[in-house]
Amino acid sequence: MKKIILDTDTGSDDAVAIVMALRDPGVQVLACTTVSGNVEVERATYNCLQAIDCAGTYRPPVYEGAGRPLQGGCESTDQVRGQDGMGDLGTLRRPTGSPAPGSAVDAILRLLREGAGDIELVAIGPLTNLALAILQEPETVKKAPHITIMGGAHPYHNPHTVWAEFNIMCDPEAAQVVFSSGIPFTLVTLEACWGDMRFDEDDIARFRARSEAGAFCVDCNRTAIDLARKRQGEGRFPLPGAAAMAALLRPELIKTSFPSYTQVDCKGRFTRGATLFEPIERRFVTDAFGLEKHRPNSTVVTEMDGAGFKEYLMGLL
Repeated sequence: MKKIILDTDTGSDDAVAIVMALRDPGVQVLACTTVSGNVEVERATYNCLQAIDCAGTYRPPVYEGAGRPLQGGCESTDQVRGQDGMGDLGTLRRPTGSPAPGSAVDAILRLLREGAGDIELVAIGPLTNLALAILQEPETVKKAPHITIMGGAHPYHNPHTVWAEFNIMCDPEAAQVVFSSGIPFTLVTLEACWGDMRFDEDDIARFRARSEAGAFCVDCNRTAIDLARKRQGEGRFPLPGAAAMAALLRPELIKTSFPSYTQVDCKGRFTRGATLFEPIERRFVTDAFGLEKHRPNSTVVTEMDGAGFKEYLMGLL
């Protein structure tokens, strides 16, 4: 059985990922840790506890983490996730659980110290907690054999910036700390969450009718659905956090990926937070700027099997 620590800024797509992980019998969530991103960290914690209730299985402890990035101010995604990060439904029940005592960073380090080197990290929000843990005890965090990250994009237009994906843009310095840590990581990019990975109107109806958990996974994305209908004329929306979770738990759903030396631009006026991918055969950044060549530190996922993903999720619900 795979053991994970799940780090999240619990917006609506991350809530679906939490339900997935808690309902998949092949994985054990040892703890959830929360971070500021989609919403402020206190709300991310509250939303995480709501998602655990919805899963209806076991209750991993939830530790609250960083309330701001390593540098600069906070961003939010209220135009996509709603003011509360969960679609502003106003109908979700208050969570029955409470945050565990202690900080997210301390919990991550303690669990990795106590583990047998088989605890993987899954980060579906900004990477602040993981970076703080690495800066505090790098050798302890290196006990994690792998990190799965929802983050990164090729040059891309979103409501915040032309170049950067939200999770990386929120804390580029933290992302660079994680990418430079020496721990192998998989980066599930925005590109991997589009195409047939998006839910359409038929999917929305099918999942809503499936079960109470299925309705939760769709309805908490109401703000994203409404935004898609306004912009595109139809409610097609992606679930980036859930896509990253699926890449970890069902790697056969990955259709296109490549090994890369990946780094983050932390200083550019227009490109702050951009992820720079260098496949082995095309070292364009290294060659253009005369930089030292590095071995790949990551696997970059750019395409997934949307039909397979939806059937996997439907089965869990």
